[in-house]
Amino acid sequence: MSPYALAIRHTPVILERIVDEVPMERFGEQLAPDRFTLAEMVAHLADFEETVLDRLVIASEKPGSTIENFDEEARAIEKNYAGKSIRHEIDTFATRRRETILYIESLPEEKWSNTIVHPSLGTMSIADLLCSLHGHDLYHIEQVSAYMTELHELVP
Repeated sequence: MSPYALAIRHTPVILERIVDEVPMERFGEQLAPDRFTLAEMVAHLADFEETVLDRLVIASEKPGSTIENFDEEARAIEKNYAGKSIRHEIDTFATRRRETILYIESLPEEKWSNTIVHPSLGTMSIADLLCSLHGHDLYHIEQVSAYMTELHELVP
C-alpha cells in the first residue's frame, strides 16, 4: 500500500466518529467567521474529493496541464453545502475517497512525478497533490474536533 493512501485512508472514518459525538444542533454552528459550519465542511470534503481525483487523473494522463482553482466559497453557495444532509455527505465523501485510494494504488511508480500546474500553488507532482490532500484532511479534522470541546478557542 502506498504511504500516501495510508495517510488519507482513514479520514472518512475519523470524520464520522467525531461527527457522531457532536450534538445535531451544532451542525449549523459557525465557530469562526472565516470557516465553514460543520455541515458545510463535510459537504465541502465530499465535493472537493471529486476535484482531487480529477486532478490526479489529469496529472497522470495529461502531464503539464493547467488546472482551475477551486473557489470553495463560490462552490459552497452553488452546491448549497448548508442545505445538504451531513450523513449523506459523509457517505459520499467515504465513497469518493475509496475511489481516490483505488486510483492511487493503481498508478505505476513512474507516473508519481507527473505534474499539473495549479494557478496559485504552481507546478505540483502527483506526490505533491497527495501531500497537499493529507494536509487538507488534517486541517478539517482539526476543525471538526473543535466542535467537541469548549476549549476550541485555545487551539491555534
